[in-house]
Amino acid sequence: MLKKEIHERFQCSGCGECCRWTGSVLLTEADLPRMAAWLGMSVQDFIDAHTRLAPNRRQLALLDQADGSCAFLAGDRCTIYEARPEQCRTFPFAWSVTFGCPELDRLRAAFPADGE
Repeated sequence: MLKKEIHERFQCSGCGECCRWTGSVLLTEADLPRMAAWLGMSVQDFIDAHTRLAPNRRQLALLDQADGSCAFLAGDRCTIYEARPEQCRTFPFAWSVTFGCPELDRLRAAFPADGE
């Protein structure tokens, strides 16, 4: 869990590093129609073109590019930012990583956990 000071001060820098991490962008039921509508597709066409079965085999995940980054990442920007999945919308408040987000790394150094 992130310290309160980090939550209060976090401002996404738009670097795109979170879109390059290995792992799955898991999709919720609400993500599918929002993303499909943004792209002007039916939900089924969106599923067929942009998703795969997640490793947990219980839900869908976004496809990746050959380098492992999100298929919707272009340069450092999300091409569907306004319709991005819930997992992306809630970072770093609902989930986080130990390191690798430049802004979180900076804030963790400025506000170390007790005992660090």
